[in-house]
Amino acid sequence: MPQPLPETDPFPPSEFDQWAGQYDRDVDRPGFPFTGYRRVLSEVVRQAQVQSGMAVLDLGAGTGNLAGLFLALGCEVWCTDFSREMIDRARVKFPAARFFLHDLRQPFPPGLARRFDRITSAYVFHHFELPEKVALLRQLLSDRLEPDGQILIADVSFPTGQALDTARQAAGEGWDEERYWVAAEALPALETLGATLNYTQVSDCAGIYQLSK
Repeated sequence: MPQPLPETDPFPPSEFDQWAGQYDRDVDRPGFPFTGYRRVLSEVVRQAQVQSGMAVLDLGAGTGNLAGLFLALGCEVWCTDFSREMIDRARVKFPAARFFLHDLRQPFPPGLARRFDRITSAYVFHHFELPEKVALLRQLLSDRLEPDGQILIADVSFPTGQALDTARQAAGEGWDEERYWVAAEALPALETLGATLNYTQVSDCAGIYQLSK
């Protein structure tokens, strides 16, 4: 059964619909939270070590910037996002991908009832508390990932709580208080999944969590 959303949704799709037209410009602006954005996406692709024909599921694909890199390598790409405007823009940029309007807080649609060689996500999971992150990754590992597959989650992430506090002070009014990853806290929680786990700090405010069975 679908999980009920909170009466006051802290991340309503309408906000992302409004952001869609500006998104590709915002991610290339220097500074928090998108420092090194393009480098982060490139590192996801490098770590994924894909081959042409692999099936890739990109969760919260936005305007398709990460998905487009995998398409360029000959992968078959499925994209989800809960913003219709984001998906519409991604579809124009990358018509070869398959798109699903889907909220990660809800059960997956029938069109995604299969397993994938790679599951990726960029700048999405910081909308969830750590237990929710772990629960979603557990489900993906169990139900959606091929036995020799990988999950790569790129997001706003800090090595320690002290590093997060330093970034908060430096960002000043540019700081948004969200559920950012802290690797020192997240890695022990992720180890409970029983997956092979690797973490890479790519910029001062972004990292990649790589999991495989």
